[in-house]
Amino acid sequence: MKSFIESKAVFIFLLPVFFVFHGFVEHYNFVPVQDAFLLALLYTVCTLITIGICWLVYHDFNKATFLSFFIMSFFFFFGSIQDFLRSHFSGRFFSRYSFILSLFFLFFVGLTIWLKRKKDSLKKFTFYLNLLFIVFLIIDFIWLSEKIITGQKRSPFKPSIDNLFLCDTCKKPDVFFIILDEYSGRAGLRTLFNFDNDEFEKQLRQRGFSVAKDSRSNYNYTPFSIASILNMNYLDLNMEKKAPGNIDYCYRQIKNSRVINYFIANGYEFYNYSIFDFEGRPAISYDNFLPNSTTLITAQTFFSRIMKDISYNISTGKWKLKLGLQKRTYEHLHSNENILRLTKFAASRKIIKPKFVYAHLMMPHYPYYFNSKGEAQVIQKLLPGQESDRDNYIEYLQYCNQQILGLVDRIISVSDKPPVIMLLGDHGFREGIKKEEHKDVFMNLNAVYLPDKNYSRFYDSISNVNQFRVLLNTEFKQHLSLLRDSTIFLWDEND
Repeated sequence: MKSFIESKAVFIFLLPVFFVFHGFVEHYNFVPVQDAFLLALLYTVCTLITIGICWLVYHDFNKATFLSFFIMSFFFFFGSIQDFLRSHFSGRFFSRYSFILSLFFLFFVGLTIWLKRKKDSLKKFTFYLNLLFIVFLIIDFIWLSEKIITGQKRSPFKPSIDNLFLCDTCKKPDVFFIILDEYSGRAGLRTLFNFDNDEFEKQLRQRGFSVAKDSRSNYNYTPFSIASILNMNYLDLNMEKKAPGNIDYCYRQIKNSRVINYFIANGYEFYNYSIFDFEGRPAISYDNFLPNSTTLITAQTFFSRIMKDISYNISTGKWKLKLGLQKRTYEHLHSNENILRLTKFAASRKIIKPKFVYAHLMMPHYPYYFNSKGEAQVIQKLLPGQESDRDNYIEYLQYCNQQILGLVDRIISVSDKPPVIMLLGDHGFREGIKKEEHKDVFMNLNAVYLPDKNYSRFYDSISNVNQFRVLLNTEFKQHLSLLRDSTIFLWDEND
């Protein structure tokens, strides 16, 4: 065994396996096994290609694998290196791409020359790296076993509707839960934009909606807000930052949420047209090759960081490199169009069971694709760096208003019986917000349509955490007490 570990460069294949497996274990509650396997396979193929390229330089397999190891390690762990430098040298030259990339370029040039000149074998390095990754994998297997034994499985929550009772005598109308991402409420629109949205609210009221005048979200980031809404409760009291572990916690809460479990237990057919996975009902929006869940693993890679941080500079620089820019830019637009179509289709379906439809529209969320007249914005206004353009946000919001009215008109007209429709902003506008404007981040749209128009329990200052508590009390004869309407401002972990 020792001879094998010393002579065979197994570490080059253990590297991608370890990277994916470690991420899978870390996010065991969210990343499906098949998605992690697909990612590991992709990275292994990329590693083989890198070895082939390096072999052309040395015509020596051991040297090619050694150089490939450092190249792939840089690719996999770039985010961790960058985060370390940012935390210790925030805002300084050492945390900039120009320094990091220059440093590693010189490192790889030096490594390439050193390997070219090196005459003796790399047996000691091979032994050390093989042993190191074997130990790492064993540690992760132990960590995974501990999670399984302690019950922290990928689907840790059994469907629970505790403190809720099924209502066999209720009319059970179809329910359309429509999230309008980053839709600011009337107070936020007036304060931040000096914009009056009364005409849209008037149109909703004419259709029978009740519109809260002073509604608020409880959190300023989508996963936290949705987890709270669909569980009718506040999240962990220590939840103060938008950190990966906290976001993963939110995904787990959403996936097995109390509200969805209740409607399914009541005999509802659940349609998931959202950006989140639910048990047995995955999100509808996936990348071309890799599912969204793998971003929990891939977010630290060099490619992901480049796409996130400097794709705008690359795409608009003197070389005008596009790198799939147009596809990425219009991704939300195509998703919104698909969700609108699917929601209208679900409303028109004639089935015996009542329907619960969760539609999550990335609108009026950036990019702001259209102006108020429905005219497409030029691509320069959709690129990274334009998120905080308040004029374009208001233009797009007015376009979205027409799309929303068309959607609710369709739902109401094709439904066999009057449905429940909730139009809810997960939070308000938050791009480029100053510290004194933090309170306005929570001001959101909140409009409800009920079959019998009994809005007595809905109040103007309602916050998202009480939305389904009031709905279930009104339409499903529950007796849920209301929680205090509070707001929790979440800081980005890099702030």
